[in-house]
Amino acid sequence: MEDMVQEKLLETRRQWYAAYVDGNVGRMDHIQLDDFVLIDEAGLRGKLDQLGEIAEAVAADRWFGRRCQAEDLVLELTPLGDVVSIYGEGRIVEDDRVRYRLNFSELWQRKNGEWRVRSLHFTKSASPAGWQRN
Repeated sequence: MEDMVQEKLLETRRQWYAAYVDGNVGRMDHIQLDDFVLIDEAGLRGKLDQLGEIAEAVAADRWFGRRCQAEDLVLELTPLGDVVSIYGEGRIVEDDRVRYRLNFSELWQRKNGEWRVRSLHFTKSASPAGWQRN
């Protein structure tokens, strides 16, 4: 995978996760394909259901705090032409506190020169809260 193409994908992905933590459903809507699907502990949901749930949580002040951010601990990319499979482990942190540890897999597709996310599957990590990766 060309370095420049990979950098563009990773930057778009960073923006998508920042929008998620911020509850910016407009930005997420732009980055996610119309047929985007999410699979998590609640099951399978489409894009509109996912974005609606986030918007409701933000409006009710039940979303992440302003000091939260997403971090990757392990990140692997497998290019498949204009599609890239990404998987790994990440976490959501607020200040110095880990709020969630996650194992994830994502499918990204380049359409009209832009990277867009097609799917996300994540589960909460079974790693103990005090576990640290060096």
